[in-house]
Amino acid sequence: MADANFIPWGENLKGLVSQTKCTASTINDILRERGVFCASSEKVNTVPNMIKSLLSPSESFELLNSIKTKEKLDKVNFRNYEVKQDSDLLDLVSGLMDTDDLQSSDFVNYEVVDFNDFTSLDGVSSNALTLDFEVSRKDILDDWYESEKFFKGSVEIKKSSDGNNAISMSVKLNHSSPETKEVADKVISIVEKSLIEDGVIDKPKQGGRVLFEDFTNENRINFLNSLASQHTGYDFYHKTINDFNFTPDKEQDTKKLKNDTNLLEKDINKLRVSGDLEKIITVKWKHIHPFIKATKVIATYSIDHKSYSGECKVSYEFSDYNKRKLINPELCINFVNLKLKGAPPSVIQNVQSIIMREIETRKNELLVKYKKP
Repeated sequence: MADANFIPWGENLKGLVSQTKCTASTINDILRERGVFCASSEKVNTVPNMIKSLLSPSESFELLNSIKTKEKLDKVNFRNYEVKQDSDLLDLVSGLMDTDDLQSSDFVNYEVVDFNDFTSLDGVSSNALTLDFEVSRKDILDDWYESEKFFKGSVEIKKSSDGNNAISMSVKLNHSSPETKEVADKVISIVEKSLIEDGVIDKPKQGGRVLFEDFTNENRINFLNSLASQHTGYDFYHKTINDFNFTPDKEQDTKKLKNDTNLLEKDINKLRVSGDLEKIITVKWKHIHPFIKATKVIATYSIDHKSYSGECKVSYEFSDYNKRKLINPELCINFVNLKLKGAPPSVIQNVQSIIMREIETRKNELLVKYKKP
């Protein structure tokens, strides 16, 4: 981690201003505030002037802030609980934790640097809540000016009831790094423990998660394909399946189907570039669905939100960060990309939330249909 009291100069400063995140306009603005005006604002002209002079503490802080690494909230996990007692959710979960409770140990390379307790998601309801936090990770092997990276995360909790007076609680974990996923999991474990002790919920099976082994091989494919393709709203409209990942089920006798699985892989590789995978997933290769383990489906959607239009690509996968071999991974929804022409960050974040609500609704419907009893 860079020393907050260290002001870069010479080669250290040259390495900092050479970063693409440190833009020419940032350097030019600092020079102009000094009264230094260059014929061109390109780095080839402005950087030598900056390197030859010393930075002030405020200028150093401005440059370092310009290259801070922040990632979008692009990965989501869902949890579901049945509620036994209808109580005010905000009263139940507020004040349960602070930053010390969310740090797993002293022997990690990250810390929670910003933490806000549960508040109303819309500013009105006390049964739809959000908790936001930010994590700082220290990567000592990176260059001094990139050693500290920042990642945001949040946890959303909502309580609702159906027409039969059954009450449920849904949880959405937003995370952008392994560290924010770990903190979000810690938040939920604290909330879950407290609600169980208060008799609001029973201890849920598998922590309310949607896991890989919740499905037969055939129904897992049906679930992933349906979850990816059954979105036909104006804001969020399904266009095509882009990718489908699977592995043969080694616990079954697949010798007779070895050629079929090889041909399926060739079909997928070909259609990743030139066509729609949906037909070969649902029709052409349906006879081998019981013998393969589907792990991921990626789909593309068009977006029309107010005056903005664009598209996004979403991955539906059973996975976890940096882990290739998982015994029973959890379902994770990941924004591969989202392009909305002319939209400010606040609108893009709102569109992500709208899309995730649509995905969550569809997920709950499909679990009833495809999950093992």
